[in-house]
Amino acid sequence: MQTFADFLNEAFDEIIDVDSRHLEQNMDAINADLDALTEKPYQNAPIFLSQLRAVTEKYGFPLPQSATNNFLDLGAELVYMLGESDYHLYVVYDTGEDGFVDGYAQVVSNDELDDLLNMDSEEVLI
Repeated sequence: MQTFADFLNEAFDEIIDVDSRHLEQNMDAINADLDALTEKPYQNAPIFLSQLRAVTEKYGFPLPQSATNNFLDLGAELVYMLGESDYHLYVVYDTGEDGFVDGYAQVVSNDELDDLLNMDSEEVLI
């Protein structure tokens, strides 16, 4: 069985460079914008990615180009470390039977990330 630390090291192929102080000062605004972003379904995953990129770029931490490949699937669960802070960008999305994409994204602490990773992604999207 893999330890949580091993999973995190394996899961983070990239670290998003971010000013930790700026991140902490804007945490509520970032998560409010991400909540607004994920309230409605999207026609497809690339549109969701485009909207997600707009929010992260607004706050100074653009998603890496490698994220694009993950949004070509029908669903994915992604985690990015945010600089040297204790925060992560958690993103999950899934394409429903109706063909629309439901997503969820938040900047979370290590403890919150652990809780999210232990949940089924369908539970997160409800």
